Amino acid sequence: MSDSLATRSGAVAALPTETPAPRLLPGVLLTELDSGASEQMYLLRLPNGRNFQIAGPLYHLATLLDGQRTPATIAAELGARLGRTVTAEDVVTIIERKLVPLGILATDDEPAPLPPPPAPTMDSPLGVLARLPVVPPRLLEPVAEALKCLYVPAVALPLLAAIAVAHLYSYQQLAPLLATLSPTNFPLLAVLVAMICVQLVLPWHELGHAAAARYFGARHGPMSIGFLGPMFVAMVEVTDVWHLSRRQRLVVDLGGVYFQSMSVIVLAVVAALTGSTLPLWVVLAMDIGMLMNLNPLFKLDGYWAVSDATGITNLHQRVGQQLGTLTAGALLKLGRLLHIARLAEHPMLQMIAAQENQLRAYGASARVALVLFTTLFVLSLLYFLLVLFVLLPALLLSYPLLVAAAWESLRGLLAGEGDRTVQLLTLAQCAFATLLVVGLVSMAVHLVRAWRGRNTGAAGMGGWTGGMGGLHGPGWRGPGW
Repeated sequence: MSDSLATRSGAVAALPTETPAPRLLPGVLLTELDSGASEQMYLLRLPNGRNFQIAGPLYHLATLLDGQRTPATIAAELGARLGRTVTAEDVVTIIERKLVPLGILATDDEPAPLPPPPAPTMDSPLGVLARLPVVPPRLLEPVAEALKCLYVPAVALPLLAAIAVAHLYSYQQLAPLLATLSPTNFPLLAVLVAMICVQLVLPWHELGHAAAARYFGARHGPMSIGFLGPMFVAMVEVTDVWHLSRRQRLVVDLGGVYFQSMSVIVLAVVAALTGSTLPLWVVLAMDIGMLMNLNPLFKLDGYWAVSDATGITNLHQRVGQQLGTLTAGALLKLGRLLHIARLAEHPMLQMIAAQENQLRAYGASARVALVLFTTLFVLSLLYFLLVLFVLLPALLLSYPLLVAAAWESLRGLLAGEGDRTVQLLTLAQCAFATLLVVGLVSMAVHLVRAWRGRNTGAAGMGGWTGGMGGLHGPGWRGPGW
């Protein structure tokens, strides 16, 4: 299970092997997880909403914790299920190291409730910053329940066909405009209106995720807003979908794009009836936003779609594991080739290289997808670092001049003097540069923090574990643009 979640510290008294083992707290859920692993994986859900992917041995052990069986009895039954010898000491060790730190075991008649889940701020330097709930579930549920009918195949298939036709019409009308587009006839007002329309459709986008979750019988949490770099995003918490099949989770992942694409139908009809080109520019802006939302490198809809399509949880963590095993393996081979004993037998490198066994738990197709994702991730990261260390210093140096120019443009705009188009472009350029600086700096800070804290987690337990985050990890779908 995810090491970063097992953070509760303090000495734990050793469990005796002759007295009954603890039982699980009420509300702890154990169920099968549909993943891309070659062996059946399981889902451990805590009462506070956090989820863990666990392997078969730990799942079977947890199902035997009823507060009546002793560790010796559990060891005998567990050994029979697994087909190998398990001792009472093994049972006690696993309980103490993997289950006790989670606080899900009850030893008293009235166990203390779990602490509330951590505030959902940012689980990754490539995730969303400063999540702020704005629509509680009690207000969101009736609307999502009413809209779940849009996922009925008899309704969804005609809608998808209409979306395709609307796109075809819109781009047929846009093609001549795009062919003659130049700085002299750039439709600045249309682009600004289009960007505003994209933001206004965000609640509808999030309802797509919530309605999909309701359609498959899963619950959802609040609708929240936050920031991803310089961009404003929205999201809805759907952690409960982990118990669904991968295909159903994939529908939830893409539900926001599905709902947002419905707006293209309305825009195409308005453009056809009025002859205005403004709805067409909104369609273009909407599609660009949806394509960015499907980018799997950041924790947006595309990230979850790739994760559920391949069955690989914690994609970013798996990328780090793969890069680490490749690097450690290469260094060990180099040490053996050059007969450098300290390098060839380095314990840390051997431990990192051994993590390759965790990646082998996934099927061949999932591993190929992970290799492709890792390659794309590394190339994009190099590009980001290039932008960070080349563009950011230049932007910071020129930023005071840009602010001064924006101030003069604002004064001229208010006074009715000068070229309004140039003034608006200057103000927009300053606003974009401000968001870009803030976003790049914040992402750089979180990347540094993530790098410095990469080894702070507790040690894992090999084949007994498998990682999946909790509330502030997997579960938040739908950052809209």
